[in-house]
Amino acid sequence: MNVKFETLISVWDEQIPMLLINLVNTAVFTRNESEFRTAIRQLSESTDFDKFFHYGYGRSHFWLKQRLVSDPTKHMDNRLLIVEF
Repeated sequence: MNVKFETLISVWDEQIPMLLINLVNTAVFTRNESEFRTAIRQLSESTDFDKFFHYGYGRSHFWLKQRLVSDPTKHMDNRLLIVEF
């Protein structure tokens, strides 16, 4: 899997760098899309991942955007990163 950062990271909370490292490690060490989806679900359930990030899946990729500090129900326009399967 390929991880591509597409914009700058806004580190407005100390948890953000560690969550991103966990995400990148997950992408690097999972063997297929199914494993990746399971790992992301576990990351989401066991951390504050959803508090800081908005994400989803395309046909052959995973995309991630950062949530706004001023309104966590909204997110930044640009993708932070994409993981290609």
